[in-house]
Amino acid sequence: MSDTPPTIEGFESFVRTVMQVPMSAMPTHDELAFAFDLAKDLALPDIQCISLRVYKAALYNLAASNLIQFSQDQPQSATPRFWKNLRLSLGMNSFTPGLIASSSDGGTSQSWSIPNTLKDLSLADLQTLKNPYGQFYLSLAQQFGSIWTMV
Repeated sequence: MSDTPPTIEGFESFVRTVMQVPMSAMPTHDELAFAFDLAKDLALPDIQCISLRVYKAALYNLAASNLIQFSQDQPQSATPRFWKNLRLSLGMNSFTPGLIASSSDGGTSQSWSIPNTLKDLSLADLQTLKNPYGQFYLSLAQQFGSIWTMV
C-alpha cells in the first residue's frame, strides 16, 4: 500500500484484489460507501501517527470487516449466495457474548488465561474478531492500549 490517503476507490480495489470478491458478487457503490464511511468513523485516528500506509491498511481492513457483516447478495447474480455463505463459514451469524475461559466434563478440564485486553471487548469488537480483516484491524488498534475499543 502506498502512502496516499484512503479513498473509496482504493477500498473498492482492495475488495477486488485482496478480498478477491468475484465481480458477480461485488457490492453496490452504496454498500461500499457505507462500509468505508463507517470504518472512517470508527477507526482509531491515532494510527495515522505511525504512518499513512498503516492507517490505510487498518481502515481498509475494518471496512472489509464491515462489508462482510452488511453486504447483501444479489439473487440474479452468478454468485447469489456469496455473502451469505461467507458469513456462514466465518460464524458471523451466531451470537458470541464473550470468550470462554474454561470448560470441563466428567473426566477432563481445560482453562485458558484471557488477556486483559480481551476482557473488555464490546459486542462489536467480538463480531469484528470473527473475520480475518477485523482481526487485522483490531491487532493494529490494540497497540494503542486500552483506548482501542469503544466503550
